[in-house]
Parts: sequence; structure tokens; C-alpha cells
Amino acid sequence: MMFTHVAEIIHKWMGWCPNAPHMHTASTDISTPRVTTQLLEPDGGAGGVGRIARGTRLAVGGIRILFRNKQLLWYSLLTGCAILFMFVTYRSLLVYGSYPYPAIVYPVWLALVFCIQLVTVFCLYFLLAGIIMSVSPGLNGKPVTLHASISGARSHLRLIAGWSVILALLETALYGILLQYYWYPITALSELIYQFPFYFIFSPEILGTGPIGGDSHVLSAVTFTLFTMIANFVFFLVTLFVVPLIVFEKKQLFRAVAETVSLTKKIWGEILVCFCIFCLILLVVSLASLIFRVAYHIVSFDDLFFWYQGGWIASAALYMFVWCCFAIIGSTVVGISLAGLYAYAKNGRVPELFTGK
Repeated sequence: MMFTHVAEIIHKWMGWCPNAPHMHTASTDISTPRVTTQLLEPDGGAGGVGRIARGTRLAVGGIRILFRNKQLLWYSLLTGCAILFMFVTYRSLLVYGSYPYPAIVYPVWLALVFCIQLVTVFCLYFLLAGIIMSVSPGLNGKPVTLHASISGARSHLRLIAGWSVILALLETALYGILLQYYWYPITALSELIYQFPFYFIFSPEILGTGPIGGDSHVLSAVTFTLFTMIANFVFFLVTLFVVPLIVFEKKQLFRAVAETVSLTKKIWGEILVCFCIFCLILLVVSLASLIFRVAYHIVSFDDLFFWYQGGWIASAALYMFVWCCFAIIGSTVVGISLAGLYAYAKNGRVPELFTGK
């Protein structure tokens, strides 16, 4: 099947018109502290109230740890670079695989998507391992440093690479199935982006003409990137403790996957509360964009072209920069809180590092 068939599908749900006019390096000699396994004995109460309190403590503790150890923000910067790589490569694939360039046959196109997924997933999970190893000394009451940083994660390189291959295959298969047979979720995501007050930034046909500057490649790349990150997040939640088990206990992949199921069952309430807090924070930041929609109509009612002027484009760029900063910093907080969730699942007690003591 030729790429032109894929392009036709994208045209339908995108309205695509191709013809339209100083980080410190940690020592590699790392002794990763092991978390003692014992029967889960919840602290701070029982039942729903206790789960909410512990989940909140772990989420807020992750934020507190990041603010106290700002060197961990290097992980946020590198995570942002990995996501930027995904966006740029997706957009390049869309540009150079469509008119007026030669079409890419579907198998080759799908293989390129897999390569993009593999590189991105490997970078994200490698950084996640680095975050966990950076926080791990504090789980035993020691000061939290970058002792176990990116260089320390190299000892788990093989397992992380193998896990990345598995996830990249699953995500590519999901992507291919949805695009070929059931592309409504991707269409719904595209429609959601159109509700964003600054969506015109993703439609550069208003700024120029030609195959690169004049059609929906940017909007398509944004949609594909967001869809991939959502899929990554879902797979991450389903296999939450695989990386901590690799880092702390040097488990092999299949044993780590099997044990993560049992650990998740133990503390599912704390996990739900913790991640709901992070999602709510990001949702509040996202809903703040509606303020701009109201401002547009107050300043220039029914004058859509006014939206595209320099002031609004500057405000759009500033808001999107802030939103992206919240998202990638939040990913680092998630990694920190994951170390606390793992310790609680193993020991039955929230580490003092997360309680502020």
C-alpha cells in the first residue's frame, strides 16, 4: 500500500490540502539501595481516607523533592528534548513523504514510525531510570543528590533497551491499526486541538504557501506527538513498576512485568490519587487557555484575522511554552513519586523523604 492511501486518510480528518496556496556527571560506581520486602502495612490510616492521604503525600512529596533539588530539572530539559525530537521527526516524515516529494510505501513508512517510537521511548525510560536512581539514596534517609544520575543508569542499559523495543512495537501496532481501521480516536484528538484558542499556530497556511509552509503538517505532527505521548502514558501506567524493579532489584523483564501487577494491586488507590493530582494540575493549566478565547472576543469580536496578528501570536507562543514547561517538569515529578510509590508498595510505609521530615 502506498503512502498516498495514508495521506488520503489524513486528508479526511485533518482537512489537509497539499496544494493550498552544566550538569554534574555522577560517578559510575553506584550502589543502588535495595528496598526491604515485607507485608504491606498501610500507615496513616486505612480504607479510602488513608489511601487519599498517602497518595496526596506522595504526589506533594515529589513536588517538594524537585524544588529542594533543582538539579533534577536537567531531567526535565532532556525529556523535553526527546519529545521535541519526536515532533520534528514526525513532521519531517509527513513533509517528505507527501506531495510534491515521492510517496513512501506503507511498510517503509510504518518502519520509520517504529524507529521514531523506539528512540523516543528509550530516551524517556532511560531518563526515568536516572531519576529513580537519583532519588534512591533519599529513600534510606540519605541526602538526595545526583549520585545516581544518567551515567548510573547505564548499568541497566540492556534491559531498558529491551523494554523500549517491546513498547515501541506495541505502540506502532496500535498506531497502524487505528490509522488504517479505526482512526476516530485520532480524529477526536484533532478536534480537541481545534478547541485550543491558539490552534491557528498549528495551521501555517495562513503564514505562507507551499508543501512545507502551506498545509497541515504542523497540526498533523502535533496530533501524532500528543497521541503517542498519551499511548506512552497508558502503557506506563499499566506497567508502572517495571523500571523500578529493574533499577532496585535487577529483575529481568518478564519477572518485572509479572511483579508489577501484584504491586499495583496492593496500592492501586494511592496510585490513582497520586496521578489524579498531577492530571488535575495539568488540566487547570490547560483550562487557563480559555481566558484568551474570552479576551479575543472582547478585544476584536468577530474579527478572526485579528487573532493572527503579532500580539496574539506572541501570547500564544508564551502560553504554549509555559504549558510545555509544566508538562515536562511534571514528568520529572512523576518519576520522583514513582520511587516513593515503589518503596511504599514494598515496605508498607511512605518514605520520610516524601513526608517532609
